[in-house]
Amino acid sequence: MASFQHRFSELLSRSALNDSAVAEALGVSKQTVSAWKSGDRTPKRPTVITIASYFNVSVPWLLGVSDDDQAGFTRPLPASLRPVQSLHRQRVPLIGRVAAGKPIMAETDYESYVDTPVECDCALEVEGDSMVPTYLPGDILYIRHQPDVADGQIAVVLIDDRAAIKHVYHDPDGLTLISDNPAYPPMRVSGKDHDYIAVYGVPMGFTRMYKHDPSKLIHKGFGH
Repeated sequence: MASFQHRFSELLSRSALNDSAVAEALGVSKQTVSAWKSGDRTPKRPTVITIASYFNVSVPWLLGVSDDDQAGFTRPLPASLRPVQSLHRQRVPLIGRVAAGKPIMAETDYESYVDTPVECDCALEVEGDSMVPTYLPGDILYIRHQPDVADGQIAVVLIDDRAAIKHVYHDPDGLTLISDNPAYPPMRVSGKDHDYIAVYGVPMGFTRMYKHDPSKLIHKGFGH
């Protein structure tokens, strides 16, 4: 029979996820994931159950005590989901953070890249909770460059050297930016108050890693 080490390594290989992504999703360190892969450490039963649930496999299969054909990615997934391997993927730059609150800096000097299954030009990380529940802090948005949008559409807007993600409405002298979280009032920006205002692009999709109970994230986000 296979061991946990063998089955866990197989899951990582078949899912095309790196150690960092798995560690973040499971709420452990990257070193812990590496120790599981090498066989230096075996997780306790509750963690094994969490890993099995995350990868959609059975606990006996993951522990290597069963070769049941109902395990190992063979259980049906929701119709809206497709295996990672079946998606066309591209690598785009993660250019910084976009505020779902007050605008913050979107870095233009970047070193990080992310893989995405959607056609886009770059990625941005959400910070703040004004777009909850549509987007949560920590979500990675995949952005397609687009110089303008229809009123009401969600877009990334550049304000001087900062960026925000909001519903956009056009005014005679600028833009009104609306949040999904009703706790945040409309934000009005105009040329007389700022040197530069422009629609940067629109989100084509996003990735979300649940670190805790998803129902609590709606209220608290990921903030640490």
